[in-house]
Amino acid sequence: MNFTKRLTMRKGHFKILFLIPFLVFSNCSGKRNEINLTIQKSEKLLLIYDSSDLYALECVENARMSFKYAKLLYDEIDLKNYKGGELSKLGNYFAIVLATEFIKKLTKSDCEHLKSFVSSGGGLAVIYRGYNENLADIFGVRIRDQNQPFLKRGRSGLHFKSDFIPGLKGTAIPDSILRDISMFDFVHVGDKNIIAATSSGIPVAWNLRYGMGKVTYWNSSILSNRSFRGFITQTIASVSSKFVQPIANFSVIFIDDFPTSVPNAVKKIIWDEFKMNLAEFHFLVFYPDMLKLSNEFGLKYTAGLVFNYGASITPPFHLNEWRMGKANVLSKEIEVSKTIAKQFKINHELGFHGYNHTSLLVDDWGDIENMKRAIEYAMKKWKEEGLGNPPVTYIPPMNLIDSVGIQALVQSAPSIKVIAGLYAGFFELGQRREFGPEPWNGKFYCIPRVSAGFMIDDYTKAIILSAIAMLGVWTHFVHPDDVIYTPEEVENPELIRNWFSLPWRGTKEEGLYFKFRNWVKTLKANYPYLRFMKCEDAYEEMKRFDDLKIEYEFSNDEIKIKVNQKDAFIIVQFDAIYKGVDVLNANIIHYGQTSTTNYVVLKTESEPIILKLKTKVTALG
Repeated sequence: MNFTKRLTMRKGHFKILFLIPFLVFSNCSGKRNEINLTIQKSEKLLLIYDSSDLYALECVENARMSFKYAKLLYDEIDLKNYKGGELSKLGNYFAIVLATEFIKKLTKSDCEHLKSFVSSGGGLAVIYRGYNENLADIFGVRIRDQNQPFLKRGRSGLHFKSDFIPGLKGTAIPDSILRDISMFDFVHVGDKNIIAATSSGIPVAWNLRYGMGKVTYWNSSILSNRSFRGFITQTIASVSSKFVQPIANFSVIFIDDFPTSVPNAVKKIIWDEFKMNLAEFHFLVFYPDMLKLSNEFGLKYTAGLVFNYGASITPPFHLNEWRMGKANVLSKEIEVSKTIAKQFKINHELGFHGYNHTSLLVDDWGDIENMKRAIEYAMKKWKEEGLGNPPVTYIPPMNLIDSVGIQALVQSAPSIKVIAGLYAGFFELGQRREFGPEPWNGKFYCIPRVSAGFMIDDYTKAIILSAIAMLGVWTHFVHPDDVIYTPEEVENPELIRNWFSLPWRGTKEEGLYFKFRNWVKTLKANYPYLRFMKCEDAYEEMKRFDDLKIEYEFSNDEIKIKVNQKDAFIIVQFDAIYKGVDVLNANIIHYGQTSTTNYVVLKTESEPIILKLKTKVTALG
């Protein structure tokens, strides 16, 4: 079958003109194009940093990880002992990335070479604020006062002015979260597109054209935060005439502490809305509502089952709490937790959250033997309770686990393959994990969770969109008791999840359920190609992604791509000067715009792919 799709774009009418030809060509059939394609020169980046610039090193490491996830080839130049002259030959690169404040070390000649590179069509991405007066024109700024180069006020908050990443426009991270984003005091010169500004309107990130090339500059150190790695990836795409990025393309939604040993206790916020106790709420409201959400949007859940939430860490073990919660259904009393678990496993995944909710930390359990005995008891009861195949995914209680706890899982739960901890946090507590093998034991694979909660505030939104830009993934977790953790119920502010005491549904759809539903609906609109799946399936997809090999080559108006897998997903972004694209030997599953690029999402066939870019709008038909 020959899939040749002509997509046309016109500013202001993008959706209409892009959509019609897609519908026209998406069902075409014919002989597949057989292409004998050879990649002559694999495209590369150049990363320039300074290992003596200690404050920028986290940004450098984030850049390297961004390159790894995007499978970008790159070279490095360390300015630590730089003598000048290494920028005379830049023709091997499609973009340059500056990740140090110390670019003042670049000589005037180096700067001229850099400007010539961009002027001729190359890209320059400044991901950590730095200044060299010989580059002032290419940055579109000049220092206001050389004696006091840094801004003393207005340095807080981050308001995104454009869809630099799809869905980002209007996102406003408040001053309370970003108090100081460390900026030079610049006077801005010339035309540019503002990507983000402080709450007081001072530009933080911008994109501009310089000759035939483009520059994106971040006047901040914010990209040192690992949660913003995707902004590094998109910054490179924003300055590139052509940009190719394979993605894993999945989303996993975890429901922690579910099913769990829910009591028949009454909580005011639930009683006021439903006249139900917690067990009844779990079975008659929360569970049906989450299934409704799943059916509406095609979601798949991975649950974090806990048998006895508060049980002892020493034998004898039991299921007393597990059997405690009851609800009356059709005049019959049922055990809530067991009934939910047996139904849930039919279409979703039952993950293991623990025999109890005590983190697998040796300091909490005393020794590994107590951990092992509790896990072994839970695995035995898993089978006896009829919960199906033994669990594949382990979700650490409180998102905490140590190397001893990892070993206890190895020895006592042989079915476990995945550890679903946190993407951020503290490494020594089992957090701050990458998508990949568990560092403490390669038997396990990490699918870390990026975000949490039914209320998606703007900071959470930004880190979700960052993860999608970085790897094409969104991993998220919620709890059935998120609704009851209000300021009125919880003394410790760090444990509050429902800060505004919102109901679950509400009378005017103002509740947590509808807040989350609206977010999922918005996300699906911006990323309709994102595949929702169980964590055990995401694990298989990530292993497959790790094995993906990709090569590509750019020429004037053409991109050649070779991959070693069928049904892989690739995002191809290209400069907005290109008004359309013909794609050979791949299925286009989505198309769209950012504030700096147009893009298509491809699903590969077996053959090499060719994209022919169009600089003119092609007439339909």
